[in-house]
Amino acid sequence: MDRLKSSLATYLGLGGLLCVLLLASAWLGLELANSERQRVRERLNFQARALAHQLEANLHEQVQGLDLLAELWTHHGRIQRSEWELNARFYIDNFPGYQSIQWADADLRIHWVEPLQGNEVALNYWLTPMSPGYATAMAARDTGKPHLSDSIELLQGGRGFVLYTPVYLRAPDGNLQFDGFMEGVFRVGNLMNHLLEQADSQLFSVRLLEHGQPLYVRAQPDSRAEDTLRLPLQLLNNRSFELELSPSAALVKSLSTPLPAVVFSAAVTISLLLIAALALARDNARRATALSASNRLLNLEAEQRQEIEGHLLDSRERLQLVLDLTDSSRDALFIFELHTRELLHMNCATYSSLGYSAEEFRQLLRDDPERLIPGFFAWLQLVQQANRLNLSMIFQREMQRRDGSLQAAEINTQLARQGEREYLIAVARDNGERLQLEAQLQKQSQQDGLTGLYNRRYFDRQLQSEWRRLRRSDSPLAILMLDVDHFKLFNDCLGHLAGDDALRRVAGALRGCLQREGDAACRYGGEEFVIILADTGLDGAAHVAARVHQRIAELGIAHPATELGRLAISIGVAIAKPGQDSEPDQLIAQADQALYAAKHRGRNQTCVWPVE
Repeated sequence: MDRLKSSLATYLGLGGLLCVLLLASAWLGLELANSERQRVRERLNFQARALAHQLEANLHEQVQGLDLLAELWTHHGRIQRSEWELNARFYIDNFPGYQSIQWADADLRIHWVEPLQGNEVALNYWLTPMSPGYATAMAARDTGKPHLSDSIELLQGGRGFVLYTPVYLRAPDGNLQFDGFMEGVFRVGNLMNHLLEQADSQLFSVRLLEHGQPLYVRAQPDSRAEDTLRLPLQLLNNRSFELELSPSAALVKSLSTPLPAVVFSAAVTISLLLIAALALARDNARRATALSASNRLLNLEAEQRQEIEGHLLDSRERLQLVLDLTDSSRDALFIFELHTRELLHMNCATYSSLGYSAEEFRQLLRDDPERLIPGFFAWLQLVQQANRLNLSMIFQREMQRRDGSLQAAEINTQLARQGEREYLIAVARDNGERLQLEAQLQKQSQQDGLTGLYNRRYFDRQLQSEWRRLRRSDSPLAILMLDVDHFKLFNDCLGHLAGDDALRRVAGALRGCLQREGDAACRYGGEEFVIILADTGLDGAAHVAARVHQRIAELGIAHPATELGRLAISIGVAIAKPGQDSEPDQLIAQADQALYAAKHRGRNQTCVWPVE
């Protein structure tokens, strides 16, 4: 009876230990699976923020365009309709999200529409208090700032938004008098389709929500609704919109690895082996006691022992198979004790991808980890802090190869404690190609596709940056606004291909005129260019302008439609000190006025603001 109770207690203890080990194995596998799911959410969050930023940036760019058109309107006391249509057509051609650009007078009646074809119904439309968007228009008029409406049913059909930008005329007493709106009309579908053309939208479903209701939907058939991410949008004054993304099965699959299943299987196998070993130890003790009682049972017990050893051998072979499978992975997997940095396990990719032998990697991690992973100890502190705060455990680091070169590494980490010891489980992946691709995309987003110069978006950011920098040093900033003379006639005579080639050659000449690292030449739009000269006064700006005229003349590009017989350029120069009471937009407007004066005085010359 006592022997039965002892056996029962032993088996209950082993069963309890097995349950604990299996629960720990399940927990470890679940944590790794959750880590992969977190990677999916981080990728989705990155994509959602990128799309939201792109949508807000596109709208901000159009707001700047309409603001510039409004400034020209105020400055010239209403511009000619032909000039207005030319500017409006430029913005429409360069942004597919537009349905139309309209001018409504102070009585809120629409008089000008570009393009007119397809938008005839908007002509002479009168905005009344009962009309959609009236409240938004009144808010824009009262504040003097652009306002974006909620989605409305467009006169042309379909849903869209209207951007109301107030315009003014300067009265004889110097005060500004309200003169209506520049209205940018966007169709929802065109705006979102243009945005998604720049993203890998096959990997996720996209919904644009307004007040929680779907306004635009592009769905993938295998989207995972449980991982849906919703991000609020701030479109100027309007916060009624949200962007909702759901990952597709293809995206989830691309970010998944067999590591959780492999680790779980290995942990279960080790647990079973441990329990089997403990049970075997108890059986051996019991058989040793029975050995003295009977020689006849000795042979039987020996056979049983051989059979159990055979099972253990088979289990060890299966465990070795699991380890061999980790060696077939291209991702590095290594587990080490935090205090001593002694390796518990690593696969072949851990050391071979860096050019080390297994022993060299083990020794470097133990004796000189900073040589292996620069900033190793600071990284460990970040890992421990992220673990305490329940933050992302994925880090971008660099690992040093045996030849001294550095390899980019995205390291997914997990901390695990066993008794008094704490272990770090790390899965490292070489993501250098992805980082290079992201850097290349960033460069392309700042570059004009035709001329290779910086684009308008880069100019806006660089001007703001230089303005802030020079404000601290009280140094001057010069802007050169350049426009190719009679370029429309050039295109009409020689064709647009010749026009594109001429713009490229002009861009090359502008690039050759800049000799300082901080100077920047940008394509402002069409045949118009702009040059930023930091720490430059009037003499330096005039010198650069003269060099530009000389380089353009040396190109000798034939222009049969002008008296000069060759392509020429007009330049407007404006100088400001950012530390004084002035703003970047004011400096641009001054350079534009000087350019207008150069055109008015016969072209192929430079005028400096203020124009005498």
